Amino acid sequence: MPNQGIGKLFMRRISVLTLVTSLMLIFPVVLFADYMRVTLLGTGSPRPDVDRSGPAVLVEVSGKYLLFDAGRGVVQRLNQLNIPFSEIQLVFLTHLHYDHISALDDLWLTGWIYQRQQPLQVYGPNGTDTFVQGLRQAYAYDISVRHTYTGLSKNSARLIANEIKPGVIHLHNGGVKVTAFLVDHGPVAPAYGYRIDFGDRSVVISGDTTYSKNLIDHSQGVDLLVHEIFYAESNLLNNNPRLRNIQRYHTNADQMLRILHAVKPRIAVLTHAILPGTEEDTLMKKLQDNYHGKLRIGDDLMRIGIGHSIKVIPYKQNNY
Repeated sequence: MPNQGIGKLFMRRISVLTLVTSLMLIFPVVLFADYMRVTLLGTGSPRPDVDRSGPAVLVEVSGKYLLFDAGRGVVQRLNQLNIPFSEIQLVFLTHLHYDHISALDDLWLTGWIYQRQQPLQVYGPNGTDTFVQGLRQAYAYDISVRHTYTGLSKNSARLIANEIKPGVIHLHNGGVKVTAFLVDHGPVAPAYGYRIDFGDRSVVISGDTTYSKNLIDHSQGVDLLVHEIFYAESNLLNNNPRLRNIQRYHTNADQMLRILHAVKPRIAVLTHAILPGTEEDTLMKKLQDNYHGKLRIGDDLMRIGIGHSIKVIPYKQNNY
């Protein structure tokens, strides 16, 4: 009998250990006090590309989803990850260029139809309120009809704009802090980058910007830097005034190197890559010849787990 009791106790402990291990693999954000997971939902630019959706970065932290920008295809990317649209309740816009906001209406209304129980909160620069008012007006008929004939709540169909200033714009009682800071996107002003802090972990999302000392100042000690990039060969720029003008308010390779050396993140991931006439390998060789920290070019649905160690999981290697 004693041996049977010991055997049952042993099996019980093994079962508990197996359960905990499984939960750790599935829900690391919940079980680790200072863990963050970042998913690049869209890494593209205004150019239509079936492999690169519009700019959107999803941060999972302390059981919450924080979405930064909502470019084209964001709903489809969330669906690929089996993330309920209703769980997206906070959206932070870096600026109001259309490629960063063109799927906000899709996210808003699809989340409502699929049982989001709260209004969708949108944080963004000056002009966000006008933009949101326009969306509400454009879809007023649709919302009215769906409310009348399907009983969907009008309260949860609300889209609420919060125009921000530099500084801490969101605090969550789970210890999550979101800080907005100004970046330099040329004629587009204000344009913001964001820093997300949770315990000892941190992420900075640049938004669209050229070299920004303010971004460097707000990125000190960061684990993950998600930064835009523009790269074109000089002969192409010399012969294309329009392209040369666009480059002025994006970050070129030389500026990117200055940023990397100044920030020294645990890892940097490049997104919103605008590479006219250039292959990704050419850009990466230029950067890696002059910078030896961890550096990747992001792809849609790439995930970066940030804890004591950092793990990058490309979508093709993970069924999620």
